[in-house]
Amino acid sequence: MASIVGGMGISHTPSMGIEYDRADGGNDHFPTHWQLWFDGTRPARDLLAELAPDHMVVVYNDHLNYFTLDSYPTLAIGIGDEFRQMDEGWGPRELPPLPGDHEWGIHLSKQLIDNDFDLTVCQDLGIDHGIFSWLPYVVDLPFPIPVTPIAVNMIREPLPRPQRMAALGSALRRAIEGFPSDQRVLVVATGGMSHQISGARFGIANADLDRWFLDKLPRNLDELMKIDITEYMALGGTEAAELTLWFAMRAALSDAAQVQYSFSTFPQITGCGVLVMTEPEKETA
Repeated sequence: MASIVGGMGISHTPSMGIEYDRADGGNDHFPTHWQLWFDGTRPARDLLAELAPDHMVVVYNDHLNYFTLDSYPTLAIGIGDEFRQMDEGWGPRELPPLPGDHEWGIHLSKQLIDNDFDLTVCQDLGIDHGIFSWLPYVVDLPFPIPVTPIAVNMIREPLPRPQRMAALGSALRRAIEGFPSDQRVLVVATGGMSHQISGARFGIANADLDRWFLDKLPRNLDELMKIDITEYMALGGTEAAELTLWFAMRAALSDAAQVQYSFSTFPQITGCGVLVMTEPEKETA
């Protein structure tokens, strides 16, 4: 059976991808405020290489680049051999599509639906900066690890409750462990951190909230779930609601999972952070 070897929570932002491309993936210099983020992701990159996952399940949110307000599902899963990049208005980046795995997509869809998660199943799913912005920072190109993307509505009311995100993570764990192979799986959730990109509070962020969240999540998920999603929005900006996506990653891990790395900074508009947790290695006979 497959096993979860660890989890990662990481922020996403369009400018993260733009600066990566301008700096030629780090071969050229980043602006100082983005150099901090690049340097801060090096340990996460090393940890993912050590974990050597065979598959990644990524819980993210689309930003009206594939889905629209005419048809925006609460939960959607992508099934395919690859997932194309969406043009967000400045032309496609020079990146390959995300590799997928039909077997994983079909298996997870069936298992989650059997566990009362009513998914929109997408045979074609375009991916925006929700995944493409941060992924080149933590894995090599071309992308070496097949991905099953799960998109969650973080755009318009009603948003899923924080408890629902944790329940998704628990269901993912059961589904992953039921996959008939010995593959190693990394569960990733990406969103936020604190930021607001519209309205009178445009540009608001809360670095203290980001650091507090990173400190609390590994051992205090129950406490964080008791906080209404509107409170995260009030404290960290409207899009801080995306922090609740990280609950799916944490709930997919066991109580024995340990923090291996945590980092946050505020390069531009959005608080940026990363948290990597790993499961204890299973003893072999």
